[in-house]
Amino acid sequence: MSKFNNEYVKGVLRTEGTRFVNGEGQEIILHGYGTANWENVEGFMIGGVETPIDVFKFFLFPGPGRDHNPERWTTRRTVTQTIRELCGSKYLETFWDRWEENHLREEDIEKMAELGYNCVRVVLNANALLYEEPGITFNEKGFFRLSNVIDWCEKHKLYVILDMHGVVGGNNGATGDGLFCEVPNVFLDEESKERQIILWEEIVRRYGKRWIIAGYDLINEPVSSPVQHEYIPLLVQYYEECIRRIRAIDKEHIMFLEGAKFARDLRIFDHDYDPECHNWAISIHLYGASPEIKDLYPWLLKCREYNVPLWLGECGSKPIHNGIFYDICAHYGIAYTPWAWKTAMGGPHAPGSVGHPLPKDWNKIHKFLSGGPRPSYAESQRIMDEFIELTKLEHCEINYENARISAKHPDIDIPGSGYDMFLEDGSRYYGTWELSNYLDFRLEDHTKLVWATSKNKPYPAFNWYEDPNVERYDPMEDLALELHCGEFANYTVREVTKDCHVTIEGIGEGSADVFCNGEKVGAITLAAGDILKPALADTLTIPAAEEAVVKIVVTSGTLTIKKLHFAY
Repeated sequence: MSKFNNEYVKGVLRTEGTRFVNGEGQEIILHGYGTANWENVEGFMIGGVETPIDVFKFFLFPGPGRDHNPERWTTRRTVTQTIRELCGSKYLETFWDRWEENHLREEDIEKMAELGYNCVRVVLNANALLYEEPGITFNEKGFFRLSNVIDWCEKHKLYVILDMHGVVGGNNGATGDGLFCEVPNVFLDEESKERQIILWEEIVRRYGKRWIIAGYDLINEPVSSPVQHEYIPLLVQYYEECIRRIRAIDKEHIMFLEGAKFARDLRIFDHDYDPECHNWAISIHLYGASPEIKDLYPWLLKCREYNVPLWLGECGSKPIHNGIFYDICAHYGIAYTPWAWKTAMGGPHAPGSVGHPLPKDWNKIHKFLSGGPRPSYAESQRIMDEFIELTKLEHCEINYENARISAKHPDIDIPGSGYDMFLEDGSRYYGTWELSNYLDFRLEDHTKLVWATSKNKPYPAFNWYEDPNVERYDPMEDLALELHCGEFANYTVREVTKDCHVTIEGIGEGSADVFCNGEKVGAITLAAGDILKPALADTLTIPAAEEAVVKIVVTSGTLTIKKLHFAY
């Protein structure tokens, strides 16, 4: 079994130093998806109007001259108002029940397990569980649906991280919020804060004895706008009180804490937030990370300082970048849950792992959201009925390729510059090259990465103006690895279920032996030539293996590796 496998989902999860371990003390690399748009919708991911930069600035810099919301399909609150306007109050009474029943079903959880994931970040909105009325009245239908999701996760062996994405009163004023207005009221009025903590206490009372619960993500992306940073001390107070009161009920499960500025700011992590149990982790949101250690450096330092694990609560890039970057994460015990499981197709946001279609007449709703005419009540209800139905997994397109490549399962192409940064024994891999490379990529490895693209080579920036001729570069595509006699590089793929063909692409005047998991599988030579027109070496075959480490050892001359093709 692999530490990526959901066979390791057994017993209460806990932290052990900078690692996550299961109930038997085995390290597990948590990886799964966040269930965006179930309880906590974000309009731009469910067919809304694309958010232009001036509208995004409205959320980040509210204030004079920005006293009205330019969007009407951004959050659960604004979607609720729009459904009322389009379909009427009576229709709205059942809209969210029907939406939540269809959007996340057992079929979704089963599919996650089938794709090889071992956890899920279950995204919550306080308004789906606690009525916005005087007093404390819980939405039992909402809790019933949440209980079902937890049961399904236990059945299909996925640890559950309960994520309070939209808190009472609002956490950051942006599109994924439960906001009243564009300020984080959960920190600014005592009633909102108290109601949110009471809601957490209720969640913990109901589910704190469930072993499948990994832990509690106490608030999503708090105080993210630059004009809100004065509230960061209030975030610290929120965490301290929330943890103190939860620990009075549950001393077993992990507390996941996010910093300010869209979960990127480390300044609040200056003490042990859970001194009684020391069972907490730092959560960051890191999109578009480069597949190298330097993009994790600040957080790795902080985790070592407080001896806690790191979780990439939201992340994502190109699939092959993901696969190589997640290997680095796994070495350090870092969990990762890309965003997001299910989004609409045909909208401004690219589909997540699963894309659901929009109704055939969605353009009529879209025009209304953009300031156009309103469809009739009957027509709006018909379109919304179809919308709710289409969120079921049976109508969706599943991005199997994204899942396969991100997990580094064949069929897959691995760039030469995407070599393993760690050896089989866990030690670091280093080359002997003393100079840099054109993209300053993986400099700490001392490998020779050569230019392998027709793009113009970059040159030092000229600070007086922004040069429009500067190209966009990708080290996975634009660089190749040059190896000399006696040098080697490793490339790992996983879940090789049968004999797999490996073809190495590049140029050179030399030869290399190729090994798989320590056993020689053949030798290759590459012809001299232009790296823009690389040659293919003879195809080799590696056997089935849960994890296959292919090692290329240059025995004579020089080889420049552009790509490795793994295919059945």
